[in-house]
Amino acid sequence: MSIVFGTDFSERAMASARAAAVLAGKTGEVLHLVHITEYGSTGRTTASDENLRRELHSRLEAQAAELRTGELRVEVHLLEGAPDEVLVEHAAVVHASLIILSHHGQRAPRWRIGNVAERVVQAARCPVLVLRSADPLAAWARGERSLRVLLGLDFSPPSDAAVAWVRKLRMLGNCEVVAAHHYWGADAHVRYGVPLSPESEVTPEVEEALRRDLTARLGDMPGTGAVWVHLDPGLSRPAESLVALARKEEADLIVVGTHQRTGASKWWYGSVSQRIVHDAPVSVLCVPASAASSITIPEVRRVLAPTDLSEVGISAIRHAYSIVPAGGAVYLLHVLEPVGGVPPLYAQYVSPQGSPVHTPEQDRIAEVLRGLAPPEAAVRGISTRVEVVHGRKVSEAISQAAERLSCDVICLATHGRSGLSKALLGSVAQEVLQGSTRPVLLVRPE
Repeated sequence: MSIVFGTDFSERAMASARAAAVLAGKTGEVLHLVHITEYGSTGRTTASDENLRRELHSRLEAQAAELRTGELRVEVHLLEGAPDEVLVEHAAVVHASLIILSHHGQRAPRWRIGNVAERVVQAARCPVLVLRSADPLAAWARGERSLRVLLGLDFSPPSDAAVAWVRKLRMLGNCEVVAAHHYWGADAHVRYGVPLSPESEVTPEVEEALRRDLTARLGDMPGTGAVWVHLDPGLSRPAESLVALARKEEADLIVVGTHQRTGASKWWYGSVSQRIVHDAPVSVLCVPASAASSITIPEVRRVLAPTDLSEVGISAIRHAYSIVPAGGAVYLLHVLEPVGGVPPLYAQYVSPQGSPVHTPEQDRIAEVLRGLAPPEAAVRGISTRVEVVHGRKVSEAISQAAERLSCDVICLATHGRSGLSKALLGSVAQEVLQGSTRPVLLVRPE
């Protein structure tokens, strides 16, 4: 593996190149020093092109000679074309693990400032480190100080890739990590199926569930240095929130995942990573989802088994117990129609009483659910818990329960409807498949 650094020979680029060299020496990777010329057609001759190439190559070699220390291997490349496109292509050719750029390295008009870095972030197949201040990273790589890292954390694959890279950084040196999650309070309450209280933007139950799930996504963090989760509710844009927090926490580096959206999806959703690269006062590491190389076997500890108490619905319960190891738990769930009938959409956001209404019917069905647990479960060390909830929509209530209870898998029966019966009655299983972020195990009727 190797590190690719794009240089334009400016003082800022040279300072960043020194930091790139220290980092390459720390990781034991080859440093590829790249300069890309973007020729115009006016006044070009073979002789002038050759003279320019010799001059640029000489400057590249001089820069490489200054960077070579100890066992660090530095290779130089003089290439031609659009800087962002050529840099990304070259990184793929040399199997780069990282592309490093100095912020505003290209001396372009104001309307183009940042375009090269932002376009590289958009297209690269490996992480891209955009350096604003190279000194903190270089000092950290030399072991002279700790690195203050602000990690943008959410529930997306790019975020998981960013987490994996923070783990790598902590294995290289001491890192203090603030894992920040920006969210809208109403969305978080809908995610977990918890009514939004009129007294507060976020209820303690939802805040606790978010902190639990985000901490689980962080997993075990190797190395030394504090790690904590920062929850930031509000209606501002995520990029604005992270940039403001970076200033407040005096971060040295922001690490974010990137969806690398293009076309209509980029226009509709925007690009958080590109906005941060453009506005951040510190260096930014952007990690695409494809950069997550570690493949781990997920552990199943909690399984949600929804049932409508029909013969088919009950048939899936035993399969739920079959995939849970000793010490695990199966949650048996039944969804009742809301008290007083189906409420309007806004009712899922606000509960006037501040807590869901409990009915005698829930107690009766809870006893029925307990009776469905196989006797063998206790022998195997599998615990059984029951949930009877009121829900506006069954599939939505199932997905919310899976999030609220932090279940690893949803196991439910499908009635196997097709054609007219499916059109008339719908398919809860299909809706759960489409709406849930959790793995779903479907059990067909025998």
